Amino acid sequence: MKKLHCSIAIILLACLSVSATQLPAGAERFDNIELIQSNGDNLRETGVLVEFTDTTLRVISRSKRQVLKEWTYAEIQSAEYSYTKNPRWKTGLGLSAAALLFPPLLFVTVPIGFTKHRRHWVTIRTENDYGVFKVGKGVRKVFMPAFETRTSIQIQGLGEAK
Repeated sequence: MKKLHCSIAIILLACLSVSATQLPAGAERFDNIELIQSNGDNLRETGVLVEFTDTTLRVISRSKRQVLKEWTYAEIQSAEYSYTKNPRWKTGLGLSAAALLFPPLLFVTVPIGFTKHRRHWVTIRTENDYGVFKVGKGVRKVFMPAFETRTSIQIQGLGEAK
């Protein structure tokens, strides 16, 4: 009997945790996004979920599941997209060290050390607030059209032709 009660409790907890993470009907949620926040003289990157509901954009902390920012679509005034190119020094250096043990690996390390990867940035502005987001490469191509469709605001590209 005691095992039955434990099994029922586990099933109920599993059902509650699944229902707590379900999206409302018509909502979209995007992961692999970081919110950049000022922390005194430093910047802090917080892993977030960006959720589009029927009327609002919510920024939810991935770790604590608390809403960090919430804007109605009518409040959002503009959005900008840009990217930065950064060299892959860490990857190239790590592989170069490995090439000391396995010399043919050197043919791979030299090209990787000279390549660059892009970091994608989206800035969303309202009259009294803003959010700067580092958007993962895989989610960027879906996140940006979802934003434009939901808010009816065109994201402006900054810098080189994007």
